[in-house]
Amino acid sequence: MKKLFLLGLLLVLAGILTACGTAAPTAEPSAQSTSAVESTTEAAQDNYAPDTLGEDECGKALTWRVSSGGTLTVRGEGDMYDFRAQAPWSSERDNIYYIEVESGVTSIGENAFAGLDEVYEAELPKSVERLGKGAFSGCSQLDYVRIPSGVEVIPERCFEGCSQMWGVRIPDSVTEIGPRAFNLCDHLSEMTLPDNLVRIGDEAFAFCDRLYSCHFPASLTQLGRNVFVRCTRLSRFNVSSGNPSFSTDDNGVLYDKKATILIAFPYRSDDSSFTVPDTVTCIAEGAFSYCDALREVTIPDSVRTIEASAFYNCNNLETVTLPQGLKVIAENLFSNSESLEEITLPDSVTEIRSGAFSGCAGLEEITIPKSVSVIGRSAFGNCAQLTVYVEGKALPTDGWDVYWVDSNATVEWESEKKTTAAAED
Repeated sequence: MKKLFLLGLLLVLAGILTACGTAAPTAEPSAQSTSAVESTTEAAQDNYAPDTLGEDECGKALTWRVSSGGTLTVRGEGDMYDFRAQAPWSSERDNIYYIEVESGVTSIGENAFAGLDEVYEAELPKSVERLGKGAFSGCSQLDYVRIPSGVEVIPERCFEGCSQMWGVRIPDSVTEIGPRAFNLCDHLSEMTLPDNLVRIGDEAFAFCDRLYSCHFPASLTQLGRNVFVRCTRLSRFNVSSGNPSFSTDDNGVLYDKKATILIAFPYRSDDSSFTVPDTVTCIAEGAFSYCDALREVTIPDSVRTIEASAFYNCNNLETVTLPQGLKVIAENLFSNSESLEEITLPDSVTEIRSGAFSGCAGLEEITIPKSVSVIGRSAFGNCAQLTVYVEGKALPTDGWDVYWVDSNATVEWESEKKTTAAAED
């Protein structure tokens, strides 16, 4: 009985101790541990969210990340690397729809976003001062771009092949637009050249099929070759009255300041015939190419040079009067002008270069004057219905390429005419 009493007493005492027990004292956090926690929190805030398809560095102090929602984000300070081949995010190209470059980034590298053909929008901060060559080339769904105000050069191929781009804001800081910068932007319809622009490179706006007008500022003094080739809706060129290098006429045709060089004929002109002014001494490369409205062109004797492809692919051109004094029929001069029916080569011509009349399917006959000593390859290629009369020669000379004429064309040599005439006598 005594043992049971002692056992019960022990149980009661144990319950009292449990109910009245106190927790062990907790030490205050040290400064070192607090700093470690804060540091870890800051690091977590700097890290990208966990829904990441890919991330890495893209500059000495830049990082990139592609989110599962399709946003490519570039953040940090300084310049982006140039990419000679593909950028590191290219493997996610089908999952990138939006480009966000954060403030602090100062350049977009060469080929940085090239080929991201699902991207429809790109946001560039004011901190960007340089765009690399081909930076947005092949972004075929990109529809509008606002170029930051610190950029001075839009480089070669920068937006080439952005076929859905309908507009671009070019700031007054831009002084140069490089070769093919907007080539093949065939939806580009709104574009104002900035007031401080000095130079436009070769083919900068080539094949911009919806570009309907262009105004040259007074600052523009250098223009490359074929800048507006095949801008088939371009109805006229306009030049600021203060421009020292270029001018236009009432038809919107573009010339140098003194109208000695005819630079470009507006492709959407309603004129079916055109007479080149007698101030002109040179017709520039590609000047009339793709002008489908033209049927007849008269070129005065003041013209001494007609450059390559000047009448390339003029589908409805039927008649051209060439000037006396012209010495060279340039490369591809009338190539693919399939309606050309009549043309006379002046006696001054000494050379017909490669492809000059290639693809002129409607040309039925032409006389080569005896002054011609050089004919290039395929000068009369793909002219199966053509009859060529050759003056003063019995056979091709050393300067004539062996494939100068279509194999199905008919060639009549001077000696054959004489032999036929002697037989008739």
